[in-house]
Amino acid sequence: MSLSQYYVDKNSSTPLYKQVEDIISELLTKEPYDKGAKLPNEIEISNKLNVSRNTVRKAMYSLINKNLIIRKKNRGTFKNIQDNRIKTTLNNWYSFNDDMQRQNRKFKLFEHGVSLVRADCEVYKKFQIKPNRKIIQLVRVKGYLEPELYVKSYFHPDLNLEIEDLNDGNIIKLYEFLEGKLNIKILFSQEEILAAMPVSEIKKHLSFKDDKTPVLIRKMLIHDENGRKIAYSIGYYLSDRFVFDLHISR
Repeated sequence: MSLSQYYVDKNSSTPLYKQVEDIISELLTKEPYDKGAKLPNEIEISNKLNVSRNTVRKAMYSLINKNLIIRKKNRGTFKNIQDNRIKTTLNNWYSFNDDMQRQNRKFKLFEHGVSLVRADCEVYKKFQIKPNRKIIQLVRVKGYLEPELYVKSYFHPDLNLEIEDLNDGNIIKLYEFLEGKLNIKILFSQEEILAAMPVSEIKKHLSFKDDKTPVLIRKMLIHDENGRKIAYSIGYYLSDRFVFDLHISR
């Protein structure tokens, strides 16, 4: 992948350094840079994209602060392969977006869909309801430059919630939205984490580099302050992009 395939739009409202940052970020997902090859230096990038070296330097510093690239003395600049996976915490209950904000990562929403479905038996068992009731399902796919997280969320049918309430793809913090909409306080979640090879459904939504990459599956049963079951969420994380961070005290 060559820089000659990219250009900076000097008439755009997006700052030049941010455009350069986005270009370099995309390069990091392509061969040979995704495998650890040295990136072009600041002068090369400046000449190829026809921007000042200060603009390139600002973009590079931003990527360094996000732990996406590292500079090695007398060797050059490289993708930060060792610490490239995204940490999401398990010792406190946070939304995915809270974790990303703390790490200064801005994720994109690639898919957003709401429907009324008859879910898998697992969902009905978690809610402890009969399987003849239809349930609202929210499907979302998120990622930095490409799809990396596929989440299916189900909502207890006894909630005062309609499909139209979830149609807005601009809902960033889902559980904060539910608290405001339903006038509840979400208190805790019961969680399971396991690893598995992806089935065809998951492969359709996420960007796998090869057929050997497993997914981390995070299942969350969300409760409010009164112990009511509010939502059940199943998230499929690319295992080469994420790591769960857990702190345990005695």
